[in-house]
Amino acid sequence: MSPVRTAHRPPSAGSRTAGSASMRAAKSLLEIRVNSSPGGHPLAQLFERDGVESKLIACRMSHRAPRRLVRWLDIEADPARIGAVLPSVRRLVGVRNLAVAHLGPGRVLLRIEEPAPAICAATYGSGGICITCPLLGSQEQGSWRVVLPRGSGTKAFLRDLPRAAFARAAVARVEPYRSRTTLTQYQDRALKVAYDLGYFAYPRRATLGEVARALGKGRSATLETLRRATVKLAGRRYGRELRVRAAPEVPAKSSRRAQ
Repeated sequence: MSPVRTAHRPPSAGSRTAGSASMRAAKSLLEIRVNSSPGGHPLAQLFERDGVESKLIACRMSHRAPRRLVRWLDIEADPARIGAVLPSVRRLVGVRNLAVAHLGPGRVLLRIEEPAPAICAATYGSGGICITCPLLGSQEQGSWRVVLPRGSGTKAFLRDLPRAAFARAAVARVEPYRSRTTLTQYQDRALKVAYDLGYFAYPRRATLGEVARALGKGRSATLETLRRATVKLAGRRYGRELRVRAAPEVPAKSSRRAQ
């Protein structure tokens, strides 16, 4: 008996309208990548030298002139080293510009106030947001990724782009913004077709070949699309953990016993 095949119905007019609206919203944003001068932020350099992990909790611009940037950083280091790191931070940013709260052994919350880099002021003034910046830590490799609304916001940002030493005006890329976890239209359609046909069901009700035929694509291309889409969905849930989590090491003796 041949398996019963389920015809995939095209998306309704309502879903097409919602999809078009989301696509229009995405196209209304631009991502601008700006390279800073080599070396990055001095505080990030300090953390990298002393083996400190830093995470930006929040940042905001002060309203008074001259503009100041206030940042809250969650830092973590070996408990034996954290006592030596804090005096270096105080010397770098100044005692009056630093507040410290101990969160536990080797973990500290820092509130740092410093002159706002000109690129931060330009982003704030144009209504944009920073996705990455060298202030977050040394892993950013000295580049900003700024998302701005098309039109006057982008023009204001490019007009005010700083010429300062720390953030020289070196625009590396300007392109429509798309989040790393945002599904493309085709990825979204492929996931829906696979789900409707029962490809993700247990026991599975449709094969990869049947999904591929419904999409009018080959098996390899369909499998790659489904995998990329699944990774993006997982990224929404686990975020950066997917990129940094490593498998635990198995001791050699335990490994031999297991064999």
